[in-house]
This record gives sequence, structure tokens and C-alpha cells, in this order.
Amino acid sequence: MITAIRAMFSSTIGKFLALAFVALVGVAFALGDVTGNSTFGGLGGANVAKVGGEEIGVGELRDRVRQAYDQARQQQPGMTMAAFVESGGLDQVLDQLVEGLAFDQYATELGFGVSKRLIDGRIADLPAFAGVSGRFDQQVFENFLRQNGLTESQLRRDLRQQLLIEQLAAPIATMPRIAPGMAQPYAALLMEQRRGQATFIPASPFAPTADPGDAALQNFLSQNRSKFTVPERRAIQYAVFDRSAVPVPAVTDAEIAKVYKDNATQYAASETRRFAQVIVPDQAAASALAAKVRGGTSLAAAAQAAGLSASTTGDLTQSAFAATASAAAAKAAFAAKQGDLVGPTQTGLGWTVARVENVTARPARSLAEASAEIRTELAKNKANEAIVDYYNKLQDAVNGGASIDEIAADRKLQLVETPALLPSGRVPAQPDYALAPELAPLVAQAFQAAGEGESHIATLVENEKFAVYAVKSIVAAAPPPFAQIRPALLAEWRFAEGQKVARDKARAIVKAVEGGKNLSEAVAAAGPNIGSVQAIGGRRAELGAGGKPVPPELALLFSMAKDSVKTLEIPGNRGWMVIALNEVQRPDPKSIEPQRVAAIAQPLAPAFGNELIEQLAAEAKRRAGVTINKTLVDQLRAELTGNAPVVE
Repeated sequence: MITAIRAMFSSTIGKFLALAFVALVGVAFALGDVTGNSTFGGLGGANVAKVGGEEIGVGELRDRVRQAYDQARQQQPGMTMAAFVESGGLDQVLDQLVEGLAFDQYATELGFGVSKRLIDGRIADLPAFAGVSGRFDQQVFENFLRQNGLTESQLRRDLRQQLLIEQLAAPIATMPRIAPGMAQPYAALLMEQRRGQATFIPASPFAPTADPGDAALQNFLSQNRSKFTVPERRAIQYAVFDRSAVPVPAVTDAEIAKVYKDNATQYAASETRRFAQVIVPDQAAASALAAKVRGGTSLAAAAQAAGLSASTTGDLTQSAFAATASAAAAKAAFAAKQGDLVGPTQTGLGWTVARVENVTARPARSLAEASAEIRTELAKNKANEAIVDYYNKLQDAVNGGASIDEIAADRKLQLVETPALLPSGRVPAQPDYALAPELAPLVAQAFQAAGEGESHIATLVENEKFAVYAVKSIVAAAPPPFAQIRPALLAEWRFAEGQKVARDKARAIVKAVEGGKNLSEAVAAAGPNIGSVQAIGGRRAELGAGGKPVPPELALLFSMAKDSVKTLEIPGNRGWMVIALNEVQRPDPKSIEPQRVAAIAQPLAPAFGNELIEQLAAEAKRRAGVTINKTLVDQLRAELTGNAPVVE
């Protein structure tokens, strides 16, 4: 494949590490996206954390968050940095860095080590660093580091951490089994039944009808920017090229003649034969079987009577038959007529008795007769070589820093520029705009590119169609102009205000129940526009059955204490629920059938292993000693979400 032969590593370091490293489920420091530690000084000398004798700089954390964000955008191209940080991305990356450093120091303290040779071996084995031959290629390795902004020492530090994790943590995480006595309480928990009541307080009936004015709506927008933000958009310049754009040299008569001469045996007269045969352990038994067949018994029947079976070969040449038997046996088999019995002859597997089932003779073909076939094959090969050569030269131009305008002009390709696109290929301001479906890979790659101006190549149809492209401009994620979204803001503000009223009513109902009223009485006292009280409940083992999502009210019900009452917010400003747990029935663990306990014990083993790993990570942090500069972390959080200048 062309793209495999010229693998240009445009992926982020997070993607590489996710492919290269072992992922330990439930272990934060497995670092599937941002494993390891790079430079520890940060930019400007400011440190967000100190772990034992090592420090994590604000620059290091910023870079790692951006790498993790790039990785996340490959799965969700429309995700903004603000949404990533607000969903916990910054905190998770910091936790991973801290735990990775702590684990490294703890493993070293326990006497675990990683040699340079072991790291060398891991680097050499990684597919990302393989060249055309499939083996490690130094140039590919250096290109990868350069394109991902890494040094070799940084990558080696990352690999050291991962190898330590594999040595110490991986065996603990793969706990093979747990004792039945440990599984009994969990079996009882799964068989637990709960019954309760719930009521829903919708937000819409309590939404105000008044307009609060522009100032209030502007303030509401500032508090809910992510909800109204249009994702990042990118304008892309591209030029498509395929096989039709590549000149292919004509096939000459001399080339045809050379192929014919070099492959003379292929065009000479030939004969293939198909045989039915039986392999017999010794000569005497083989002779007896052959005598039966020559006496009129079928080969299959004679074989069956001897406790053997006959098999049929494919179409074989004399040389192919000789390779499985011997030259003498092949000579005899190809001298016989169709239907004749041959043997027994000795082979490496025993004594063979064979019958000639079919003879196919192919006459010799002259140069004139073979020319059309040879010309077609040569033309196909030349076309493949031409597109590979064209692709490679264009890729060399891209690697050399040529702009897309220069490449298009040099190759006489038609350059096209798109409007500012969303990752989906749509244009918010032009609902009728439609990008050709075949360009979807180009758009996906363009949203993973680091910035504007650099040329890249995208494969549209493997080995057939490609595009050279560059990001012309990037429109940062931001809300549309206030006037444009004011009606939507007003509607959302009204629902948000109604949600506050619904919340207050839910809290009042909880207070009334805690004061001695039952849920129905508390709901009636709370006023109109509140749903009726419904019975809810079930068995814990049934939650999520068949892969179905667990309703939020049931998830809360199964986490509550008996006779308690709690509130539950419904997302999207749709309202609130009040949940009351009235009854819990859990069987005696010792009364559960052993078979049921054993069935539960098996999937519990990995969970116990992960729990041990989490305890190991906690102990590593305790021993190392961890100090977090929360002020600096919050400043970086504000910077990444666009609410503060760059922290140095």
C-alpha cells in the first residue's frame, strides 16, 4: 500500500502511546493517552506539582493536556479545549503525571529496574518506527520525534515508566481468581431487591415568561458559553489527484519480448494431473490394497476396508508431484494414462497407491499469442509504479516544506478552497453546502493538523485517489454574535430559571418527608404542576441488562440508604426528581447456591486486581510525597478555557 510504504506519522504522541503501551483497566497511571514524564522544569520555572524529588512544570502539564486533547478530538472532532478541560481533562492528565512519577520512584525503591537495552528493544519493536522493510528505521524514528515535538530522552523516560508498570503492576492487575468466601457478599449484593417511590417536578411550568433584558442574557451567556459555542472551524485548501493525472509510459514490444523470454517455461507446453490416492503405512498392505483395486474394487472402497481413506489432490505438475513423493514416482505417474493405477510407490509419509483422475494438457503459446496478456500485465504494473512514484515525489515536496500553492502549480493540479468547515464537513452559515463524501478522510486529517499553512497528503481511495491539502485558516470555537442567538438564549434562560424553581420545590419535598410526611403528602403540599408519585425498584443484577443504560433514578435508588430521600437533577433544564427508598431485601450470603457464587467470583477477579493496583498507586504517592500548586493549576485551567492569559 502506498500510504503504508510512505507512512508519515501525523498522529499525536497520545495516539502512539495508546497503541504502544499496555492499558491497565481502571488504573490512572497506566497513562494510555499521556503516559510518562517529559521535561520537568516547565516554562518560566513555574511548577504545578512536586512528586518526591521530581517536579512537573506548568509547560509540561500544558503540553500534555494539549496532547490528550488532540487524542480526544480524534474520537470527537467537534470537542473544544474548554469542553475538554471542563469535563475533567486537565485534572486527569495531572493525576496521571503525578501517579506516573510516584510509581516510577516507588518501583525503583523496591528494586525494580529497566536497562537501556530493554528500552532499545521496545523502541525497535514498535510498529510506528518500522520502515519499508518492516524493521526499525532510524529516519522514521527521528521523523516521528520531530513531528510530535519530542526528544529521544523524553520518549525513553516514557518507555521506562511503562516497562516498570508492566513489571510490577500488570501481574497484580491480572489476578486469576478469588475465593468463594470473598464472592458471597457480592453475590448477595447482586440479588438485592429495592423498592421505592419517585416524583418528577418539570421545569417548564415554572419558567418565567418575561424578558430579563440584554444585560441578564449576556451574563447568562458568559456562564454557559460552552452550550452556545460553535466548535472550531477550518478552511481547507486542497487539490485532488488520481491515476488519471499520472502519465504512464507505453509498453514496448521489446519489453513484451523480454518478459516472454524470461518466463519461457510459463508459455511452454505443460501438463497437469489430478490424482486420487491412499497412503498406506507399509509396503505389504499397500500391495494388497493395489491388488484389490486392480481386481475391480474402487479405490475408496478398498481404502475403507483397510481402515484408511482416499483423498484427491489438486492439479499438479510433474515437478510439484515429485516434491511430495519422488522423481521416480512422478515419472511413473505422468507416464500412466487417465484411469490407470500407479504404485505402490514409497514417499516420505509411507507407501502411496494413486489413480490418475484427470489429465489437463496445455499447448505451448507463441510470443504473438501471449503478447496481449503480457501487455495488459505490464501496463498495470507500469501504472502502479507511476502512481507510487508520483505520490512519493509529491510527498518529498511536502516534507521539504513546499506550500500547497507551489505543489499545485508545479503539478498543474486544480486548487480548491472550502469555507470554514465544522469537523462534520458542514458550514453553519451555509446549511445547503455539501462537501463530497469522498473528502471525509481529508477533513478528519485537517482537524488533527497542528496549525495553518503546512501541506499534507490524505488518501481518499487506497492506491487510487489522493489529495494534497493545507489548513488555510482556523476559526476558534466561540459563540455566534449575541444578536444572532438572542432568541435561543432567552428560551434557555427561561428554562434555567424554571429549573431553579423546580429544584427549590424538590428540596422542599425532601424536607417535608424528612419531617415525617410520606412522599405523596409532601408532593400534594408542594402545589400544582408536579407529577404523581410512582413506584420504582427492581433487582440490582437486572440493572443494565442487555446493555441498556440504567435509568438515573434507579442508579440513585441503588446507592441510597434505606428510608432516605434524595433529589436528582434531570439534565438539560428539564426538571428535578425526588427519590425515596422504602424497602431493601438482601439474602444471607451463606444461603446462596455455590454455583451462583462461583459464576460471580470469576468476573470479580479483575476488579479485585484493579483495586489492588489503585491501592499500590496510593501507596506510591504517599511514600513519594505529593504537593500540588492549586493556584497555578487553576490559572492554567483559566488559560486553556480562554478566560485568562498564558501562564508562564
